[in-house]
Amino acid sequence: MSKVKTPGHALVQKELSRRKFLQHAGIAMAGSGLFMSSYSGASLFRDSNGAPLNITRQDRAMVFIMLDGGNDSFNMLVPTSDKHYAEYKQSRSNLAHNKADLLGLDGFTDKSGRTFGLHPSMKEVQGLFNNQKLSFVANIGPMIERVQKEQFYANSVRLPVGLLSHADQFRHWQTSRPGERVNRGWFGSLADSLQSGAAASDIPMNISLAGSNIMQDGLKNTSYAITDKGSIGMVFKDQDAEFDRILQRGVDSILNRQYSDPFKQTYAAQTARSQGQHETFSKALNGVNVSTAFSDTPLSQQLRMVARTIKASSALQLPQQTFFIRYIGWDHHDELLSNQAGMLKIVSQALGEFQSALDELSIADKVVTFTGSDFGRTLTSNGNGTDHGWGGNTMVMGEPVQGGQVFGEFPSLKLDSDLDVGDGVLIPTTSTDELYGELAMWFGAREADLPKLFPNIGNFYRNGAYKPLGVIQS
Repeated sequence: MSKVKTPGHALVQKELSRRKFLQHAGIAMAGSGLFMSSYSGASLFRDSNGAPLNITRQDRAMVFIMLDGGNDSFNMLVPTSDKHYAEYKQSRSNLAHNKADLLGLDGFTDKSGRTFGLHPSMKEVQGLFNNQKLSFVANIGPMIERVQKEQFYANSVRLPVGLLSHADQFRHWQTSRPGERVNRGWFGSLADSLQSGAAASDIPMNISLAGSNIMQDGLKNTSYAITDKGSIGMVFKDQDAEFDRILQRGVDSILNRQYSDPFKQTYAAQTARSQGQHETFSKALNGVNVSTAFSDTPLSQQLRMVARTIKASSALQLPQQTFFIRYIGWDHHDELLSNQAGMLKIVSQALGEFQSALDELSIADKVVTFTGSDFGRTLTSNGNGTDHGWGGNTMVMGEPVQGGQVFGEFPSLKLDSDLDVGDGVLIPTTSTDELYGELAMWFGAREADLPKLFPNIGNFYRNGAYKPLGVIQS
């Protein structure tokens, strides 16, 4: 399928392919002296003296939704002011939405005079934005340090390991340590501090609806996996029935037996612990009901379970919680317009339903929800879709959020701009560190501890001082 080329786009004329881009990125990393360690773990999330984080204990929950595959987010948030829409229309060519179809965002104009509209499928997100409960962070991505176009091509700046790679960028969004490949995430670091003395039978504060993940793995702590139906374990349906009582006694006997085989003993102990956690979790959520109607999609049903779990945080003895959700399928090299329309509708409905449920349960003041995606995508069309990019737009939602805003610097969507390094691949203007640092502080981290969580965050200080984006209301 032929690529739609935009006249005057110098880098397209040079035929900078994705493979050449990756090769160029690798040269830049080598030239800057960056050496990649693979799956390192020792001393992560601690300073040089091994001091742990100091996290304030309070009722807070963070919900992260990973749009796995690379969301084309410049078709999610679109400039509508005449000049800027014209640039968007020209760059996006056959993938551009008609201006009349975009959903208007009330009362916001950025410093460049841009107004914005949303993808036509996102009416619930439109309502959340206009009601000051959701904002966007523009052109964000994992970075080691700030990057200028000239530095990129001069090989004089450090770039993320595996730039444009699904596996690496997916990892970097979870660790915010893009200079290395590590299997520990910043949610895991929070748990290492807050649950440092937890018993093996205690339920972890990091709860996943997507199985094992990097973001919630710490040095000592990991995630607790549940489904949209609840925790995973053996269920004895009728405790009054003789058969079920016999069955449960048999299972307990097997799990509590002492085995000479170390493997059998370890397996029995872990199974017993998991069963105990399942029973604790199920008991805590028993009676926690939500009347808000949720759509019959996996994402909506998962968020329904998250709302119930946050409501049960006191019974679970987990005042601080994190949640990890993964929505797969955003790698739209083909059929972008039709595929994204359906998927963004699912996201929009789920976010609207979730925020309504939090309001219903009177817990909206303690929850922040945010999205991420491997990377943004090329502004240029490959014929019927887009290819891997770097910077993109993301969403942050909740009562603690300064809603109705577009934070960071929305980029020019004109091809061959100062941020375009080829085919509309945009250098981010905001790092994940900047957003995550602000969320971590809201969750209870001290400003002084941010470099322990995000070792590169000092590279994004303004005038030598940490200054939040302003996403969280002061």
